[in-house]
Amino acid sequence: MSIYLIRHGQTNGNRDRIVQMPDTPLSDLGQQQAKQLAQTFRNIFIEKIICSDYIRTQQTAAPLRTIKKVTFSLQPLLRERSFGDLRGRPYEEIDADFFAESFAPPNGETHQQFIERVHLAWKFVLTTYQNMQGSLIVMTHGLVLRELIKQHLIVDDATLPLSDFQNTCITEVNGTDKKTVLRLCDAQHLLDKSSVSGAAV
Repeated sequence: MSIYLIRHGQTNGNRDRIVQMPDTPLSDLGQQQAKQLAQTFRNIFIEKIICSDYIRTQQTAAPLRTIKKVTFSLQPLLRERSFGDLRGRPYEEIDADFFAESFAPPNGETHQQFIERVHLAWKFVLTTYQNMQGSLIVMTHGLVLRELIKQHLIVDDATLPLSDFQNTCITEVNGTDKKTVLRLCDAQHLLDKSSVSGAAV
């Protein structure tokens, strides 16, 4: 069994490079991607889904919930990093590298605060996974995934670069050691022509 770490589907904020709000919904393409994602798990034994409580992650999980009909819960620890007053603004209008570790967004999370929260999120994931008989899906956000992989997981040097986090990409973690990445940022389901068409942006 495995732990599947998944990024949400595309939003207009992703497409237009806008710092997103908690209530940013999926775009039409994001809705298609969520359906394609669900198909990839049709024949996999999923026991639980835990999900960031933001709208875009809940909408991405919705087709999965329809197909799998498994235990589902929301977890605020899985939220994307808060950029505070920068939320809702286009990247090009922000006169700073707001992804830099030294940057502290006004009324948002510092890089260190975010790392500490992601650490707590991973502890929650491992606690949830204890004594499960099936696999666990964790529906979250791009920056959360990057830190989970960087801080807590083992990635083979031959795998895809960490920069390739497409919408609805799947990172599969070995359920035995809970550290080894078996698949990194896999978005092959978006190329499946037998499912709903659409590519990640």
